[in-house]
Amino acid sequence: MAKPVEQTPYDDLVVQAKTEAGALARLYDLYYERIFKFCVHRLYNKTTAEDITSGVFLTVAGSMRDFKGRTEQDFRAWIYTIAANQANAYIRKTSRRKRLMENVVATRRAAEPGVSPWSQLDWPALYDAIGKLKPEHQTVLTLRFFEDMDYDEIGRIMDIKPGTIRVTLHRLLRKLKEGLRDDLGGDL
Repeated sequence: MAKPVEQTPYDDLVVQAKTEAGALARLYDLYYERIFKFCVHRLYNKTTAEDITSGVFLTVAGSMRDFKGRTEQDFRAWIYTIAANQANAYIRKTSRRKRLMENVVATRRAAEPGVSPWSQLDWPALYDAIGKLKPEHQTVLTLRFFEDMDYDEIGRIMDIKPGTIRVTLHRLLRKLKEGLRDDLGGDL
């Protein structure tokens, strides 16, 4: 069962942003850092994340008048949906996801020579395992663990029932654990 939409002090700002540039600028200020962090977590590259974040806000600015939502919660779901779609499109378009993940793995391994995977979390193996997931599944993990969103909000962003998100996340975590166990050859 979905949670009811809660009123926030920014609900009026969302409505005003449809016709007032100043209100849209305030929403930009409120959400830029959040969307940028989301994009960094999805793309593993700050420069690319800046580009995608700019594209997200250009899309928002161009479509704000047609936005049907009336609350900050509606706006938040809408802007994260745009960000997820643009990040996924970037990944598909450039076909660079595998190379991005390989670079992250190589960078992490170079920074942590000789570290036993049992003494601390093996970040390169984790990034590699996440990189093997479908982009939609990577989005679910990012929204849940990096953006700290609940199932209802993730469901609104991805247009999926919260119960389905919960089950999907459970299966993803089990799959990651099994993959990491196989890669590390031990118990997790």
